[in-house]
Amino acid sequence: MIDFGIFDDGREENKFRLQERYRYIIAQNLDAIKGKSVLDIAANNGRWSYAALVNGAESLVSIEGRKDRAEDAKRFIAELGYGQKCEINIGDMFDFLHLNRDKKFDTVFCLGIYYHIMDHSRLLRLIARLEPDTIIIDSGFVRSFRNTVHIQTEDPSKHLNALTVFEGQKHEPVGFISLGLMISLAWNLGYNCRPMIWDPNQVAKPLTVQDYMMGRRYTLRLQKMDGNVDKDWIKHWMPALVALKPEFSKLFDVEMHDSVSDDRARRPLENAKFTIL
Repeated sequence: MIDFGIFDDGREENKFRLQERYRYIIAQNLDAIKGKSVLDIAANNGRWSYAALVNGAESLVSIEGRKDRAEDAKRFIAELGYGQKCEINIGDMFDFLHLNRDKKFDTVFCLGIYYHIMDHSRLLRLIARLEPDTIIIDSGFVRSFRNTVHIQTEDPSKHLNALTVFEGQKHEPVGFISLGLMISLAWNLGYNCRPMIWDPNQVAKPLTVQDYMMGRRYTLRLQKMDGNVDKDWIKHWMPALVALKPEFSKLFDVEMHDSVSDDRARRPLENAKFTIL
């Protein structure tokens, strides 16, 4: 474990949450971090960039859309002595990925952003153009292996939500894609999609990571593969789901679709007010 210190907000529950997430996002993927070039997308205040650097990343490039968060990242990482190994950029991640499409990275972090967008396929394609061996995604998903997307809206004024598109915007549509669609998108680009196994018996304070414990959020590792079919995918997904709840084994039946049982609050699009530009 590492001390996130200045990167957290001081609340005890968030400290535990960061440490639990660290175990699955970083500690279980050290082979994709140590000695590697890493790109951190939507890097927030630099907490995961710092975690990668502490664990031996050869170089770290990040992109963050909110200037205040990126400035925090620059200050924090410099204070901790890693400023020379870290390039921090401010701007739209889609624009950044397009402008840097000819660059190459060994590993790409896509942490906490994939459920705050609508262009999931576009983002993954832009990442794949960088030819990383490994893509680590941590996101909320619809717990289903059918191809589906749940749409909701977010208030862009809140710093953990989607960014604004136009001045005065009150709502931005975002999508939670299903696990099945995530796997399909990965396969289409030549990557398998394997989950980290969040075992409730190994989590000291489950309430701090309740979204993971309920199977609403997952830490995924996408790895380059030969061909575009991962014949062993169920073998890797079954233990991850059963560890959370034995009944989740039924999700592999294509007729099953239990996303409606999720109590995640959603604001229907029909109730949102949009300005047409």
